[in-house]
Amino acid sequence: MPTTFPMLEVQTVDAIAQLSINRPQAMNALNPAVVFQLHAAFRQAVADEKVRGIVIGGIGKAFVAGADVGFFLRSLAAGDVDRIVRFTAAGHALLDEIDCAAKPVIACVHGLALGGGLELALACDRILVAPPATLGLPETSLGLYPGLGGTQRMPCKIGVGLAKWLIYTGKILSATEAQSCGLANDLVPATDLQDVAREAILGGQPSQPRPGRSAELLSLEAFFQSYSVADLLAERADTQGKPRLIGALRRVRANAPIALGLAEWLIDEGVKRSPAEAMQLVLDRLPELFATRDAYEGLSALGKRQPVFRGC
Repeated sequence: MPTTFPMLEVQTVDAIAQLSINRPQAMNALNPAVVFQLHAAFRQAVADEKVRGIVIGGIGKAFVAGADVGFFLRSLAAGDVDRIVRFTAAGHALLDEIDCAAKPVIACVHGLALGGGLELALACDRILVAPPATLGLPETSLGLYPGLGGTQRMPCKIGVGLAKWLIYTGKILSATEAQSCGLANDLVPATDLQDVAREAILGGQPSQPRPGRSAELLSLEAFFQSYSVADLLAERADTQGKPRLIGALRRVRANAPIALGLAEWLIDEGVKRSPAEAMQLVLDRLPELFATRDAYEGLSALGKRQPVFRGC
């Protein structure tokens, strides 16, 4: 086990272990080294009898902006999908330990928490967000599905309908929107993030009351519970002329159809199975996903152009 963590800032203050991913030049994107070091530091904090709770954060502008796209592209170029599966399995092991830890674990999100970053936060007991944080699972817009448990933990957090809305559309939420739909537990000023996390761990401070869902959110929830991906892609879904539903449907139809179908299957199967079985399904479908041309198209187009998905 390493005693130093070049990609983490680790400190323990007032019986709280603060683990901050320190890769700001890459927006704290997850790669094998980050996952290994975070896992090792997390285990050390859990084993330390003086530590009462753990806070996970990020250095710079991002919490975690997702998985390292370059790692995926290099693996695909080398024809080594197994390397992607191994990396994802290591991520699963880390997030499972965070999810099941006996000590409280809090995610402090002050910036981008996208893809694997949001999945990391979802494994924590509590998510604190501060403007200008943004949160989302944009994988289907990249030809992928959320690979680190988003198809399983997000439905548990906010319900199946809203989880499908966010995963199918790749919608990015503001801090306020994340708290309004129940994705984030607390909305706090950025300067207060650490203090609120400390009070929650040491004083057992409860989360803010969950706001009632707006009529707009209830409409989105019902819409995405009512229609399958096949219905959405074939324009068999009735938007009732509602602008928010029309916009959401447009976003779904711009994303990768194979990834959408796999995400739907993983969500629907996940609610029928144990967490361990559901997470295994996520791993099992990865070779099929990364064999698609759409996966390479989405990853290679990122930041350069609009991807063109062909459903193959």
